[in-house]
Amino acid sequence: MPNSTRRPAVTAGAPTAAASATPAAGPAVAVTAPGDETDPRWWVAPLAATVVAPLLSFLVAVRADLFTALPVFLIGGFVLPLALVVPGWCLARTRRRRQARINLAALACLLAVAYPALIGGIGVAIFVVMLLTGNIHS
Repeated sequence: MPNSTRRPAVTAGAPTAAASATPAAGPAVAVTAPGDETDPRWWVAPLAATVVAPLLSFLVAVRADLFTALPVFLIGGFVLPLALVVPGWCLARTRRRRQARINLAALACLLAVAYPALIGGIGVAIFVVMLLTGNIHS
């Protein structure tokens, strides 16, 4: 058999022309506008808020001794901040959405810290409205 009809030997380290013409494995991302490229660290802000927000809620509740006084109301202190973090996990993983993820994470942590004061403020406001409208009877 002549050498001209034989296929060239392919070594493990050298890609062939057919192999280099195929795209790499993974999703193809079409970059259309500045900021639409993928963000390699998209997960940092949502993960930090997912861990830190419940921890902050717990620390604030322990510091104010709310576990013995209002344990039912503290459920919202753990659930609402995490509800703010969920959209951060679901946003597009692009650089343009990075600031939105950071804002949601910061807002979740702020809500975790301010939740007991927010509940207290709402309670006082309801009491004052009921007192001024005559709905509190002695």
